[in-house]
Amino acid sequence: MSKYKFKVIKPKSFKGNRLKKIAYAFKGYFPHNYIESDRIIIRHPRRRDWKSWVNLRRESYKFLNKWEPYWNIEDCNRSNYMKQLRSQRSKAAYDQAYSFLCFKKNNKELVGGINISNIQRSVMQTCNIGYWLGEPNIKKGYMEESMRSIIPYIFKNLKINRIQAFTLNNNISSRNLLEKLNFKHEGVLREAMKINNVWEDHILYALLNSDDG
Repeated sequence: MSKYKFKVIKPKSFKGNRLKKIAYAFKGYFPHNYIESDRIIIRHPRRRDWKSWVNLRRESYKFLNKWEPYWNIEDCNRSNYMKQLRSQRSKAAYDQAYSFLCFKKNNKELVGGINISNIQRSVMQTCNIGYWLGEPNIKKGYMEESMRSIIPYIFKNLKINRIQAFTLNNNISSRNLLEKLNFKHEGVLREAMKINNVWEDHILYALLNSDDG
């Protein structure tokens, strides 16, 4: 199995307490962490990413709506991107969720995204992970490389012990990816989530910090 090197670059970080962090987040100054692998750069979304995000999501609508909660292509626009960005920054400031976009290193083209959500602290130290690729970028190894790069960041920087992933039984590509990454099949969650407005069972996978990569 290939080895993926990664490095995290922190050009700036907050100083002070959480209230200051939250205030900065609402002003749009949330710090950007870069995660870099051989072909991919992963970072938090920015305001200027709206056009690339909207174009890729619209271009990939028929492909993505088979696997995602329902969204209307007409609502995929700059205004809703900005609303989503504000929500992401708020959740990150409260340590509830973190969103990332994945770009090709050579030309900065957007290929997809990774979302870390439902973070639970105290005795849990657990999060969920979700990911998506634009249709032009599938079957090129971009998401495997991105996931191999971000998983050490989740364990080491976010101090998470257990990463959970939910996928549809018939999403073979997603299941194969998780199994390549050593996620363990833990069971079936009945009607766990609405996908394209239909309640669907989901396969639960999980990866522990103590698992061998």
